[in-house]
Amino acid sequence: MKYFLISLFFITSLFSYNEEDLEKYLETKSCEECDLSFSNLSNKDLKNSNLMGANLTGVTFENSDLLKSNLWGTTLENVNLNNVNLRASNLEGAILINVQCDNTILKGANLSNATLENLSCKNLSLWGARFLDTSFENVDFSGAGAAYSIFDSINFTDLKIDEAIFWNAKISNSTLSKKKCEYLEQEEAILYENSCED
Repeated sequence: MKYFLISLFFITSLFSYNEEDLEKYLETKSCEECDLSFSNLSNKDLKNSNLMGANLTGVTFENSDLLKSNLWGTTLENVNLNNVNLRASNLEGAILINVQCDNTILKGANLSNATLENLSCKNLSLWGARFLDTSFENVDFSGAGAAYSIFDSINFTDLKIDEAIFWNAKISNSTLSKKKCEYLEQEEAILYENSCED
């Protein structure tokens, strides 16, 4: 039993945040390339944070405000972003895998060159968000509000957009099924130089 507890402590320590990094972030809202993995940052005012390149694996941000934050190149795997405000934030080059994202606000956010995998988000706000060369794998944006968003050089094959609002969104240089192109046209999105094939 003793060895089991020691082993459990050792394994847990391998996959938890750096205490100094966490203290630094909470004091300054800046922690570039630091390790905040598996920390609890829920219900906090984190506006204008600088987390560029940080390891945010397993972090709980639920109900927090990350307005205008820099999350360029961050790793967001198994993260809870439910009810989080990421409006006008920079997530360029970020990796988002198995993220909880119900009621998440990404209005005006930049997700260019980001990687999104295994996301299913309810009541997601993407108004004016930017996606350039963003990778989607098993992502469900059904019902999202994506008016005025920009999708450029995107493969829509693994992106569900059923009942999403794309009014005045700009879709260009992208690959879509004929059905998705027709849906976007019905939504009055602006389509330019896309491949629409079954």
